[in-house]
Amino acid sequence: MAITTAITKPLDSGYVQVDSTSKNGYKRFYKVPQKNAGKFADELRKQDKTLNIFSNITFFTAIFAGVLGATHFTKNMESRMKQFLIQTASAVGVAVLSSFVFNKYAEAEEHNLLLKHKAKEIFYRA
Repeated sequence: MAITTAITKPLDSGYVQVDSTSKNGYKRFYKVPQKNAGKFADELRKQDKTLNIFSNITFFTAIFAGVLGATHFTKNMESRMKQFLIQTASAVGVAVLSSFVFNKYAEAEEHNLLLKHKAKEIFYRA
């Protein structure tokens, strides 16, 4: 799910607000120095797209790795139902673990982008 970014309004002392909106309507707001705003908006959009693609690849690769790893250990079992259940549990476990690890990586990448452009996220109260 890609996001759209836009420089929306000027803020105090050389800063502007950059908005990012996802397809489901979730918005995030950033305070960015005016000279970095265009680059930040573009890199944020590209980074989001790239991380979403890598997240999907990681998730599905983890599922296959979980099934193949469990197949190696369950190939001599007599019960096909036990094999199936063990392989399914393994796939789910590895996929959840990989999602957790990748989420930590994505958060670190976003933090690095914010530091690189001296941006800060703005939290508005409703």
